[in-house]
This record gives sequence, structure tokens and C-alpha cells, in this order.
Amino acid sequence: MALPLNFTPRRALVIKLGHIGDVLVATPVITALAEAWPSLEITAIVNQGTEAMVQHDPLLKEVMVLRRRHANPAAALIWQLGFLHRVYHGRFDLALELSGGDRGAFLAWLSRARQRVGFQPKEPHLRARAFQVLTPLWDPSRHMVETFLGQVRALGLTPQDTRLRFHPGPEAQARAGQILASAGLAPGGYALVHPTSRWMFKTWTPAGVAAVMRHLAGRGLGLVLTSGPEARELAWVQELRALLGAGPAFLDLAGRLDLGSLGALIAGARLFFGMDSAPMHMAAALGRPVLCIFGPSGQAMWGPWQTPAQVVVGDCPEHPCGRDGCDGSKISRCLTELEPGVVIAAAERLLGEA
Repeated sequence: MALPLNFTPRRALVIKLGHIGDVLVATPVITALAEAWPSLEITAIVNQGTEAMVQHDPLLKEVMVLRRRHANPAAALIWQLGFLHRVYHGRFDLALELSGGDRGAFLAWLSRARQRVGFQPKEPHLRARAFQVLTPLWDPSRHMVETFLGQVRALGLTPQDTRLRFHPGPEAQARAGQILASAGLAPGGYALVHPTSRWMFKTWTPAGVAAVMRHLAGRGLGLVLTSGPEARELAWVQELRALLGAGPAFLDLAGRLDLGSLGALIAGARLFFGMDSAPMHMAAALGRPVLCIFGPSGQAMWGPWQTPAQVVVGDCPEHPCGRDGCDGSKISRCLTELEPGVVIAAAERLLGEA
């Protein structure tokens, strides 16, 4: 469906209520809207905890953060009423809802935008009435970037620059510079290793990661180790530390970085090594070479987008199964049985290409 004749929006709303990586993968939509209408003022609505992915994006006029944590029910009600008031009086001409849920559909409808675009529900649902334009939901053979850009194309627009976008921000860049200088590491001289995911069934073994880290160190690269702050991730990292023992040396920042600082450190890395996780998408958005491992999830939908990459997939005839571990165990055998040599060979290919 093409836009009505003479439709030139002044203000657009992009709603993406998802996890950190979901927000990053949706950023080409922002670029496409700015390409089509250079004077367009774009507001993004994202979940609390994901705003670091877009808060420094120069193409955005405003980032509205949907808070989920409040001191008490009364505070929550007051805040929510204020948030809804801002959306209702935002004077938006165009709204794109990229989450496919009820909350996002309600916010798009509340915006009163003349043109509202959303995803077609899998089954008939009331939320479809919030939109004038509906586009197909995601499918396993299509990357999520293309699914999100389907909403842009449904408006008759042709995106040109479809890369992911991420700006860590000047403060994060300064912090990263100080961290590297203190450790004696130079940009381009280290690999950043982020071996965990908040979904631990996506994580490889400590022994496998240790083998790859030793190989990268043998290639003359410094090592920066990072992880999320959750207890399960930190416990996994403790196992890795024990396996590495006295060598190789690495800068241990596990659980100690905010998202902006993590992004700034990724930006200076010779390569990124990790799992299917948000930091992998951050590396792709920053144009860094990516070595990543996929287990139950599908690389066709969620793989590193438009950056030099080597993707290693666990050996399973049911891949991608989409399950949180085998037989309800929260452990993915396709990952636990993956041999380090396969990943090391992929690392060599990546180092040779990039």
C-alpha cells in the first residue's frame, strides 16, 4: 500500500517493545524513514533497560522509555497516565509498531497518527484494527531486519542503507578509552569475548570458550572478557576463569560494564566472539568482524547482519528447534557437543577475511 498523495509526515513514532537485541535489529527502520523524509522528527518508544541502544542516535528526536518498575501501584498509575498523555498529544502523522503485541498496538492507536502500520496477527485479533496497514509477521527463513523493513516497504518506500545503527555515546567512549589504556590495550589489538547469554541454553561450554581464547591469544591478540551481571552468567564465567588458570592473560570485565561502555569496547575490537545475544548484534551494528555460535535459535532470522562474520551452528537435524534446551533440560546438546576445533577453524577464516 502506497502512502496517500501529498503525504509528508512531520512527526513519526517507532514502537519497539522487545529485548536489547530486538531494538538494535529494528534500527534500519529509523534510517529508512530519515532517508525518505530528511526533516522528519522521529520518536522511538522502547522498553526500560533497552534505551541505551538508541539514546545517542542522531536520527532520533526523542526516546520514550516505557518503564515497568515503580515504587508502588500509585506511582505506577501516575507515571503511566503521564506517559499515555505524551503519546496522545504527540501530534504524530505516522506510527510503526514493530513488536506485534497488544501494548504496542494500543500505543500506536493512541498516537492518533494518520497512518499506522503493524504486523498482521497470526489469527484474527482486535489489535489489527489499530492499523491502516498490516504486513506479514516473521518467518524462520527471513532475517528480522527484512521483516521490520517490510513495514517501510508497505508504505511504498525503498530503503537504501539497511545496516544496523548503534552509537555508544561520548561518555561511554571515554570510559572505554580509559579502560583500554589502563590495561595497555590498543584499538584493533584485542578480541572481545562475550561468551554468555541471559538465556543460558544458548551458551557454549567453558572448556570450548577457553580453547578459543587460548588460540586467539596465540595469534597475538589481547583478550577482553565480558558478560552480563546475572548470577548464572557470573557463575559460568567463574568456571571459565578456573579453566584458563595462569594463562592466557585477559582483561576481566565480566558483569562490570554498562551497555554503552560494552559497545565502545566492542567498537575497538579486532573481532567479537560470542553467542547469539545482544552484544553480537552490537558488534554487527558497529561493523566489527563477528565470530558467533548458534544453537537452538536460527541464524537465518537472527544472525549477524551486514558485517564480516563466521557463524558456527550446532550439529542437530532439528536445527533451529527454538527450544530452551533439550527435553526441558535448559541445556542444548548441539552446543555442549560442539568441538572447539570447528570454532577455531571459523576464527581463522574470519581473521583471514577481515
